[in-house]
Amino acid sequence: MKASLQTALQMFAAGLMRIAHQAGWPALVGGMLIAASLAIVLSATAPAREQIASLDQQRRQLRAPLRSKGAEPVSAQTQLRNFYAAFPARSTLPDALMTLHRIATHNGLHDTRADYRDTPEAGTPLVRVKIEIPVTGSYASIRTWIAELLKALPSLTLDGLELRRADVGKAQLDARVRFQLLLRSVP
Repeated sequence: MKASLQTALQMFAAGLMRIAHQAGWPALVGGMLIAASLAIVLSATAPAREQIASLDQQRRQLRAPLRSKGAEPVSAQTQLRNFYAAFPARSTLPDALMTLHRIATHNGLHDTRADYRDTPEAGTPLVRVKIEIPVTGSYASIRTWIAELLKALPSLTLDGLELRRADVGKAQLDARVRFQLLLRSVP
């Protein structure tokens, strides 16, 4: 078997040499350029191929426990029920409003009141609470307050922001901030 493979390789090499001799030096230079470019491509893509192999191994390892447990897939209804259960209950609205005011005070903002109204979300067990609050403070304080609020209350979204400055020379801004808070209406 080795002898026949060796003979086949020798015949292949001899055929290449005959073709190269007939084609002349331009074909030889072209062949060398092709071989060099192949070597460069293979060496340049080697790290990426290693990373792909590593990620594929990680994927197999992460999926192995799922297969071994024999866990059945979660139904769409269960997924939807779990999704709605992740929202805070409607009874937490006073706590959310207190958090809003507490973080505003912590950031040196002056808020006079918060107007809010709630409307049920059709076809869902959620209630959308629209909150509008005027505050006064520096731009940096307002941005920090909004960022901290969005982090503290994951179901809160920023709906609008209006900034006004009475005097160009002052650092204080009057802001009107609108949020939306989604709460679960069913316990």
